[in-house]
Amino acid sequence: MKKLLLLILLPMSVLASPIKGIDESYQDWNLVCDNTGTCRLTGYQSDGWYDIPVSVLFTRPAGENAKVSGKLSFLAYDQEKEKNIPIGKFAEILINGQSLGKMQKENVDDIQTEYSLTDTQITTLLNALKKNTEIQIVSGEFKGKLSDKGAAAAMLRMDEFQQRLNTPSALIRKGNSTKPVLAPRPAPKITAIAIPNRQEYILKKGTKQFDEVMALLRQANGTDEESDGYCPVLHQDDNWLDGITIYPLTNSKVLAESLCWRGAYQEGAYYAVMDDKLTRVEQQLAHQYNGAFYDEQKHFLAVNGSYKGRGIGDCWFGQNAVWNGKIFIRTSEWTSGSCKGVGGGFWHLPIFESEVVVKE
Repeated sequence: MKKLLLLILLPMSVLASPIKGIDESYQDWNLVCDNTGTCRLTGYQSDGWYDIPVSVLFTRPAGENAKVSGKLSFLAYDQEKEKNIPIGKFAEILINGQSLGKMQKENVDDIQTEYSLTDTQITTLLNALKKNTEIQIVSGEFKGKLSDKGAAAAMLRMDEFQQRLNTPSALIRKGNSTKPVLAPRPAPKITAIAIPNRQEYILKKGTKQFDEVMALLRQANGTDEESDGYCPVLHQDDNWLDGITIYPLTNSKVLAESLCWRGAYQEGAYYAVMDDKLTRVEQQLAHQYNGAFYDEQKHFLAVNGSYKGRGIGDCWFGQNAVWNGKIFIRTSEWTSGSCKGVGGGFWHLPIFESEVVVKE
């Protein structure tokens, strides 16, 4: 009876099933929603205006009364002439030639600027994006265009994800339904274990121990070349790798690091949790990560992965994981949005978030 009473007293956000984040594209628009229920809607210039990058970001948490916030960013750089485009003290969004009012930039970068939109500007712009509209971004000598292609479809999907369809809070398909919308979820707490011995070492190529451990790593990785986790470089004897890095963990475990794959401008690592005698593989992390490090302040071990969507690096995606004493568990996943001509991408868009709690 006591357990039942405790369950009744728990908030619905705790009892509800976990939310799976999404990352979807709709022509010149992206929708990224994370595991807390927050959605981020981003729009860009069309490919015909590729050399004049602009973007808007609308963010809305889950919950019936959650407001939409908005930001504008653009790159004031003439790529053909290789020089900055002078911008003014303010920027304006023009909808079919009509200004939504002046906005003052919030950062000190003279090339890539960022502005916050007012509630009125957000409402007007969202309504304009539901139909064919010419949307211009102007500041000083800078003139860009925001595409409306795909915006309505992305907004509809955002309403669907947050369970707002046919409710008063929907962006697109409004209605009078009183059904509950998606409730916000707290970011899960994930325990990371502080590691006393943080002295990594390398098994040199050509030694007996290197050969023995490499044989175990290859056996664990398998021979199915069509598998998502297959690491082609791991199985090549002629790669330039000169050793296997070993990171001490806790509970008589270590993390072994080798190379998984190599592309034209980036590479991915192969990680395996092993016993500290280096006799068996207990967990594999293949393809997703390309770096491991001990946190200098709190002494836990994390692996991270950060990858370009293409060579010029105008879009990125990645994820992180930490050692929890038994396995490596994901702590974050993110993307920067579409590949639209800005180095590093316009935004940081979480797909999965957590709160890392370090245990000594």
